[in-house]
Amino acid sequence: MDKKTAITELRRAKSAHIQWRSYAQALIAGIPVEKDHVPVIHTSCNFGKWYYGTGQGLSSLASYKGIEAPHEILHKIYINIFQLLFGDDNRSTMEKLFGSKTKLKEENQAKAEELMKKLVSVSATLLESIELLEAEIMSMSEDELASLV
Repeated sequence: MDKKTAITELRRAKSAHIQWRSYAQALIAGIPVEKDHVPVIHTSCNFGKWYYGTGQGLSSLASYKGIEAPHEILHKIYINIFQLLFGDDNRSTMEKLFGSKTKLKEENQAKAEELMKKLVSVSATLLESIELLEAEIMSMSEDELASLV
């Protein structure tokens, strides 16, 4: 893989992550999003497909290893958000009889919004890690990069 290809693929994956995050934010705002636009599993999103696919050619680089943890955490946070907004109603029978579904929905929305703040923060960490990887690739010669793959 040459440097131009590596950088192009990395930037494409980075853009896919940013788009994924915008879809997640849209859900919180109540904007309908196609189910396949915001995959729950970290290996199913376009960034994950790159990271666990062609991106593996860069796996020996130190900065590459720093990407996996924040990426997985993002999806774990998103799972929690998704469950709050769209999960089953796990209230007890008494709560269902005497509780307010509207109040529960409002509480879940507030919790989801708080989680979204964490998701955005972790996303910033992921983007910084991606930038470190890009800088590491840019600092390499074509021969060094070619020897990775």
